[in-house]
Amino acid sequence: MLEVLTYPPVLRGFLILMIAGVTFPITGVYLLRMNLLPLRFMLMHGAILGGAIALSFHLNAFWTTIGVNLILVWFMSHSARSLGTDTGFISTFIMVASIGLAFVFIYVYDVPSKDAMGLLWGSLYTLTNVELWGGIILACIILLLQIIKRRQLKAFFFDPSIAFTSGVNESAIYYTVILLTAFTVALAMRLIGALLLDAIIILPALIAILQSKSHGKVILLSCLWGGIFSFLGFFIALWLKIPTSSAIALLATLVFLFFYIMSKMRK
Repeated sequence: MLEVLTYPPVLRGFLILMIAGVTFPITGVYLLRMNLLPLRFMLMHGAILGGAIALSFHLNAFWTTIGVNLILVWFMSHSARSLGTDTGFISTFIMVASIGLAFVFIYVYDVPSKDAMGLLWGSLYTLTNVELWGGIILACIILLLQIIKRRQLKAFFFDPSIAFTSGVNESAIYYTVILLTAFTVALAMRLIGALLLDAIIILPALIAILQSKSHGKVILLSCLWGGIFSFLGFFIALWLKIPTSSAIALLATLVFLFFYIMSKMRK
């Protein structure tokens, strides 16, 4: 089975999957701690819109998706400040509008159904070297943020108002997390698809939270589980001849259910 790694597209896909599996769950922890799951749904739909635009005009899906998500993040933040409303309301509106526009592009430009479904299921073996290096750089940024700003992040997650009085720039942390999430969702969509990206971002973080209350341990455990799911899911998919995204999602779901049931039994 290991001989498949001698093929450059497969090796490239495996490397970026492992890098993403070990680092992307950190952003999942941030989203859960900050109660920003509506943002994740908005970015997921934005990723589908970006992919639809890329397919319609023959653009690079990764960079187009990042561009679309950055625009949506800016619009959400600007609108929330201007209207004085919660970002959750704006993100819901953007989510609905994004998926509507995505299907308009797919229909008008007659995007093949196979390519359209690729937005939902991912395309691990078609990643370019640019996307590989983009993923490596993103992973390094996520790790550096966690290492350098770990105390500020811990204070911010505990209580933003207390963190602010202690000199923590809460706005900078908030928008940094949002931007990192936008990039993370864009790459995760390329790896395992928009519908299953929670398997590599959210589920490892949820499992870690079920296991520990310490922020530091949650970060380490989420990275560990993300790496395990990516590694095992990759080879299980080859063994069973199923999509890698499905193998990762099913494996992560089974592990989550196990720890969830165990936590209920302890209570």
